[in-house]
Amino acid sequence: MIKWFVALVVVLNLVVAMYGSFKQRPPMDVHAQEVSPGQVKLLPTGWTPDASAAQASAPHAAASTPAALAKAASAPHEAVKAAGKAAAKPVASAPKALAKPAKPELKPAAKPEASGAVAVKAAEAKPLACYRWAGLNDSLLARVKGGVPSLKLKSGQLQQDSKEENKGSGRFWVYYPPLATQSETKTLSAELKDKGFDNYIVSGDEFKGNLSLGLFGKEDAARTLVARLKAAGYDKAVVKSKDQPVKQTTLSFKDLDAAQAEHLKALQKRLTPGIALKGC
Repeated sequence: MIKWFVALVVVLNLVVAMYGSFKQRPPMDVHAQEVSPGQVKLLPTGWTPDASAAQASAPHAAASTPAALAKAASAPHEAVKAAGKAAAKPVASAPKALAKPAKPELKPAAKPEASGAVAVKAAEAKPLACYRWAGLNDSLLARVKGGVPSLKLKSGQLQQDSKEENKGSGRFWVYYPPLATQSETKTLSAELKDKGFDNYIVSGDEFKGNLSLGLFGKEDAARTLVARLKAAGYDKAVVKSKDQPVKQTTLSFKDLDAAQAEHLKALQKRLTPGIALKGC
């Protein structure tokens, strides 16, 4: 049994020795190798190889290559890990600008002006006008009122005031009414003249055809002439005051805009050129 054990040990030693002899290769003899002339490269004169740099860079490159490969291999893992951490963070930890976007500052838009505001501004820019149309008798008043509707006035813009005014010379007139025919009136005029009563036949106005016997500054003088005529047989003589009241009307136009004021001025020039408008 011991023999077999010793023999086995010897065999194992031989096997190990043979394996070591095959593993060690003989050093290569560069000078013994054949080189083709075409593969020969001439080096410049004075060139010397930097052996220390080559030897230092070779191990460094060899050592850095596994590190670079390891880093490149771990890069995707690090990226996945960072993404997982970012996803795991709560939304509340995000910056305020991202969690709650700031509301943009909005400037209030200019509101369009209503038509009422535009009208008020126009009124402030151009004050409303006010005019008085005075001295209108009944006939002129009727003529003016015929043109007033074209002004398109609103309620309260027109006011009418009327009053009695005495117009005339302040004297008293004595006249005798006409007779039935013009020839008879002429005969009467001649008779009165013969008896000392100067007169003439009125040819115009509303008293046309009457006999004018005189104009006096005092009413007593006029009454005395009438008494004399009656004593002479002419009892139809009449005393008339030249200051009899006449109705006069004034129209006031208030709060007129520019268009109404211009229309009123044109109306006054057309209807009563002799009676001008006056400001209120």
